[in-house]
Amino acid sequence: MWFPEDYVCKYDKNIMRLANIVARKKPGVEPGGKGSIQWGDPEYVILEAVLDDPVAVEVSLGLASFEKRSSKEIAKIVQKDEALTLQKLKDLAVIGVCIWNTVDGEEIFWCGSWIPGIMEIIVNNLDLVAKHPIVGYAMEGYGRVRGPKSSGAFPPGVGLMRVIPIESAIDGNSKACSYEEISKYLDENDLFTVTACSCRTDREVMGEGCGHLKEDMCIQMGWAAEYYIKTGRGRQITREEAYEIIKKAEDNGLMHQIPNIDGSGKTHAICNCCGCSCLSLRTAAMYKNVDMVRSNYISQVDSEKCVACGQCVENCPVNAIKLGQKLCSSKPVVTDITTKDTPRDLNWEQKYWNVDYRTNRENVVESGTSPCKTACPAHIAVQGYIKLASLGKYKEALELIKNENPLPAICGRICNRRCEDACTRGDLDDPIAIDEIKKFISEQDLDDKNRFIPRIKHDYTDKKIAVIGSGPAGLSCAYFLAVEGYSVTVFEKEEKLGGMLTLGIPSFRLEKNIVDAEIDVIKALGVEFKTGVEVGKDVTLSSLRKEGYKGFYIAIGAQGGRKLGLV
Repeated sequence: MWFPEDYVCKYDKNIMRLANIVARKKPGVEPGGKGSIQWGDPEYVILEAVLDDPVAVEVSLGLASFEKRSSKEIAKIVQKDEALTLQKLKDLAVIGVCIWNTVDGEEIFWCGSWIPGIMEIIVNNLDLVAKHPIVGYAMEGYGRVRGPKSSGAFPPGVGLMRVIPIESAIDGNSKACSYEEISKYLDENDLFTVTACSCRTDREVMGEGCGHLKEDMCIQMGWAAEYYIKTGRGRQITREEAYEIIKKAEDNGLMHQIPNIDGSGKTHAICNCCGCSCLSLRTAAMYKNVDMVRSNYISQVDSEKCVACGQCVENCPVNAIKLGQKLCSSKPVVTDITTKDTPRDLNWEQKYWNVDYRTNRENVVESGTSPCKTACPAHIAVQGYIKLASLGKYKEALELIKNENPLPAICGRICNRRCEDACTRGDLDDPIAIDEIKKFISEQDLDDKNRFIPRIKHDYTDKKIAVIGSGPAGLSCAYFLAVEGYSVTVFEKEEKLGGMLTLGIPSFRLEKNIVDAEIDVIKALGVEFKTGVEVGKDVTLSSLRKEGYKGFYIAIGAQGGRKLGLV
């Protein structure tokens, strides 16, 4: 059961009949009986939640799945007045139960699939979601209930959704067909709308929002855009605006998918997805059914350009690739990571699934990855920034370091060099001077002309976050929140920023201008610092909440004096 414990089924037979119509069940099947959707199935539950007009439900029984019918035809089928039928069909379309277009002056209605289709459209109605949160649970339940049963059912490239690669990342010589390009679909259509992402809305309802861009992320085209305009659920945009949304999605690490149900070379929408919220990507990951979303492209690693930074591995939404291991050894470890069991080849039992894919994610092959990266508490891609530095790409190396560690110049001076202790080069002669290389790279942050200021990913400036304490934990939190686009204020009770970095570590070990330079980068990201303010005394969490702060990070440290033990 994927629904709240207080859910009580109403056992409405007409709503079940509609669920069976959408699911293309055999006409006349007993509602809830053999061959029918079952009571408590997500398909029934989502319709039951949003349909409270018995007359509209009766009218809905004249609809058909993927068969377009005029309101006049439906009125005859359900034996109701034409004007009443038309009004109820429009009401159903606003809810999301059916699609509504105007063709040659006639109002046409039909039902689509569940997903991609009715469930996403219902969840896309934010008023309905607020009124009936259970629709979010039903959408999640659909993936959990139907996902395992679909394993092995999709040949590669013809799943319900299909990933479309970023065109700028595709070698021009390898392009096989235009329908693998986003630009084809944008250029072939003239009518566009945009809405919030249904999947991220669904995850928020479930209490598992991911923070990726949600508003204005799903693009509809053609007949779908017409429907979204008619029902007021989408904002009409131009083709140029659609391209801007695609670019914004790519800049924020989202991947493109299209519904794959309109026929070869056709689609009605472009989704900009993340692996943490997208229902199709998550279902594919949970049940290892990649054919559900597979692209027709196969990615390849350019060994001349790859620096083994591991960023592709860590950012892949479906954990499709893993980082291998290169050791300084006469007998290197070889692991075959190309041969995989698939649902097409086996009886896809539960033992092959990965339902806990969020916590059970494997980024490396069984033989492991670079020991230096593993030993580093921040898991910085050590071999990556060393390779970039060797190529003279110092700013790129600094950017790679700061993906994980916002204070590299400080760490370059006080780090205990666990990476060097683990360096396998030391088995042959001496370990690589990793810390000195990092220190050299981070010198750029000390010069305001060369320092690396990361690009701010989102605009969450309406969400104020308070960080209490300006030591290394507070500074790191402020940095990463600012990069995500939040409005951040750091409260420090002392008059100097830096916590123990400034007040505890002597200057001969860590020069204070180094700390100031690192803080200047964080200030450049828009973070506000307030010194001489003790939270709990000068201000309280309650007063900060009244000022509009939505979140708090308490980084007050665990400092305490110790005696030397001398008599």
